[in-house]
Amino acid sequence: MDQSRSSSEALPVGTLAINTLAFALSFAVWVIFGPSSRVIARELHLSLATAALLKSTPILVGSVTRIPIGILTDRLGARLMFPLLMLCGAGAAVAISFGSSFAQILGGGAVLGLVGATFAVGVQSVSSWTPKARQGTALGVFGAGNIGTAITTFGLPLLLAAWGWRVGFRIYAGGIATMAILYLTTIRNTARSGAAPSLRALIGPLGQARTWRFGLYYMACFGAFVAATLVLGDLYIDAYRVKPTTAGLLVTTFTFSASLIRILGGKLADRHGARKVVRWSLLASMVALVPVTLGLPIAAMVLAVLVAGLAMGICMGASMKYVPEYFPGSVGAVGGIVGALGGVGGFLLPLAGAQAKALFGSPFAAILPMVLVMVAAALVQHVAVTQLRIEAVRKAETTTTTTADGQTRAA
Repeated sequence: MDQSRSSSEALPVGTLAINTLAFALSFAVWVIFGPSSRVIARELHLSLATAALLKSTPILVGSVTRIPIGILTDRLGARLMFPLLMLCGAGAAVAISFGSSFAQILGGGAVLGLVGATFAVGVQSVSSWTPKARQGTALGVFGAGNIGTAITTFGLPLLLAAWGWRVGFRIYAGGIATMAILYLTTIRNTARSGAAPSLRALIGPLGQARTWRFGLYYMACFGAFVAATLVLGDLYIDAYRVKPTTAGLLVTTFTFSASLIRILGGKLADRHGARKVVRWSLLASMVALVPVTLGLPIAAMVLAVLVAGLAMGICMGASMKYVPEYFPGSVGAVGGIVGALGGVGGFLLPLAGAQAKALFGSPFAAILPMVLVMVAAALVQHVAVTQLRIEAVRKAETTTTTTADGQTRAA
């Protein structure tokens, strides 16, 4: 093999490793209220509905800020933005640990949610250092930082049992602050060729329907993944009466598997194209989750959720391949939009699930909104692909007609 070609197509291992580790720790902090909200609610005498708001607020903040953070990253670079967001999360976690009221903890949770925007920063950093042919794989590896959810769903309940939630939050703050320093001292931005892109150029993709379609696909997999991470623990406790530590372990089988398999999703997208991989993984997720909404024995439930998680992970890895492929000059901005829509799904779907649970009187109904958004994404993709094929046929016919007319005139 040509050595120069092999070198030019190699993954940026060091940059990829640091970005993935930083994202994993950021993600662990981002979902910190998942296992801890019940404990905090009990201490502060909060209702379950209020606890759900506490759990969802960081998800919303981290989601909607991905758009402006992505735009800023395209202009200022990841080396500044990633550590800044992690330090915000660390400071908020410490402040929350001293909170004595719901307002204080909710406000701290809103600031803590900024660590969720590190996704848009990491996508820009990883993409900028990776050859185009390997970007799906690289983003799949980076996206496996979702494994931070497993750190929290498994590790945080142990900290809660041993030292309480306040000490647990401070430990998390120390970990992410250390990571911020490591990132700042090891990561560099790629050299920019030419002038910095204008704000108008960066936000231009917001006016394209394709951008929002990609965001919907990501909402159907990543949004459902985050939502499931937040609601599955309560579902296991309410439906099967298992202990919180057992519920955390069961949720971890889902989060760990879905996170790691993102790597395979990116590789499959590099090989077969994002469109095909997203289509089949969405269908697999739906098929696995539909029986869950009806209620299953716990063993079958865990298996179905695991299969759905694997399909979601593949879809997450494949769907991000769209961003640098179609918008190479605005990866941070478009990655921010796509990531924001995915995160908004992670905020809205648990709330919709709570309403479905109350409406149908079944804890399993909390999964129903996730299935519905997957159906919507699959239908939108089918319509978009059909339109593209029709346009391609028309273009081919027009080209053939023009060529024939030219040959006739030449004759």
